[in-house]
Amino acid sequence: MSVRSMITNIFGKEEKHYKTLHVFKTLNDENTTFYNWNGKLYDSSTIRTAVGTNATHAGKLNPKHVRYTKEEVIVSPNDNILHLLNRPNKYMNMFDYNYKMMTQRDLNNNAFAYIDRDKNVPGMSGVKGIYPLDSSRVEVLEDDENNIYLKFIFKNGLYKIAPYTDVIHIRKHFNDNDFWGASNKKTLIPKLETQTTTEQGIQNAIRNTAFIRGILEFKQVLQQEDIDKNVSDFSERYLDISNNKKGIAYTDPRYQFHETKSEPFVPNKAQMDYTKQEIYEYFNINENIIRGKYTESEWTAYFETAIEPYAIQSSLEWTEKLFTPTERAYGNEVIFEANRLANASNQTKITICKDLKHLFTVNEQREIWNMGPVPGGDKRLQSLNDVDANKANEYQLGKKEEN
Repeated sequence: MSVRSMITNIFGKEEKHYKTLHVFKTLNDENTTFYNWNGKLYDSSTIRTAVGTNATHAGKLNPKHVRYTKEEVIVSPNDNILHLLNRPNKYMNMFDYNYKMMTQRDLNNNAFAYIDRDKNVPGMSGVKGIYPLDSSRVEVLEDDENNIYLKFIFKNGLYKIAPYTDVIHIRKHFNDNDFWGASNKKTLIPKLETQTTTEQGIQNAIRNTAFIRGILEFKQVLQQEDIDKNVSDFSERYLDISNNKKGIAYTDPRYQFHETKSEPFVPNKAQMDYTKQEIYEYFNINENIIRGKYTESEWTAYFETAIEPYAIQSSLEWTEKLFTPTERAYGNEVIFEANRLANASNQTKITICKDLKHLFTVNEQREIWNMGPVPGGDKRLQSLNDVDANKANEYQLGKKEEN
């Protein structure tokens, strides 16, 4: 059985036509290499819960290709882009793509996706697939014409050099470095160490209070090996439930057993929750969101701080990298909608559908209620009590002339 390479499957055979490339120097940092921090962040249950919850909700975002013209807004005008927005590559659907990118954005503050283009593929810019990349490090390079490239070095030692125009790049905590989002290392290491110390202290306290059950007082001086043997025999015979099924013991004149009363250790909840809450806040999340017990206002605040920034970044990057300047000038955009994140209360939904129904088609209103579309449901309903603003004066003047 032959072994196939995933890097070849995604990138194809490596082409050897690259121009001379140089290390790209930024304004404030000579080191333009980004390293994925191998801090085992994802091994922490607290961090995995926070990051996983954010990624799950980001996965619900619904990308659409729209084209704005002077007369109308056309949704999904290109079949190739429509397929791409449902299944961005051969290995994952759009939920998986958003989940992966949001996870990388939270863990590394940099998320990358490679755009595979093929001039034989019909549609905008010949986009064949978009693949999220998880590499051990990324280097910024530049050719003599000032074109930027990224060199992805993967964990198995293989690498890929791609033009920056063919890379979706989502950043978070973008400040100190001119090109990369800042590492989580300095911020999260103290929190993880504190949490680990607290958990280990709790575990040791529980073991100690549950381990020592009593003291054997020997009536005579014994060798250490005799002491160890007597203690072992006594523990095995009387303190092990599986061996002492009758529940009866007898006295032995060689020693006397003194039972110790140890109160069971109860962890301090405030102490346990302190670091956890710090980590949750770092990822813009809280217990109510994680447990699905949030109110409408809590959800709105969470969405605007944790999910909406990723949606905006994705919309801007996809629009910039998928379409040519001419295509963008003709009104082509990719927008990441949140209509699958309909967490409004029923009363709010009723109010929207009643008072703002002219803004939605029948099927869009059904989607608010998590219902499927119906034939002919793409029509927009308009109240007869409303009138076009441009015709309001004509209507009023006409009525006056009649009078």
